[in-house]
Amino acid sequence: MAIRDSTGLDASASRYDAEHAETVIAELEAQYAAGEIERHAYLEKKRGLVRLFLKATTQPKKRRRNVENYDGD
Repeated sequence: MAIRDSTGLDASASRYDAEHAETVIAELEAQYAAGEIERHAYLEKKRGLVRLFLKATTQPKKRRRNVENYDGD
């Protein structure tokens, strides 16, 4: 039972937790609103932050590719 207790995820498991992501995105939006960064840079940075957050907080499963049978068997 000790193994199961120690494998749980907590806020310290990733520095990109929800609170951190919210803070960083708010800072980015404030920079954009103040005119410190251009729209393209804002969108690229926000996309990067979202990707980091998703990678840190999820465990995606690889998709299985369908194998087509072209021989007709």
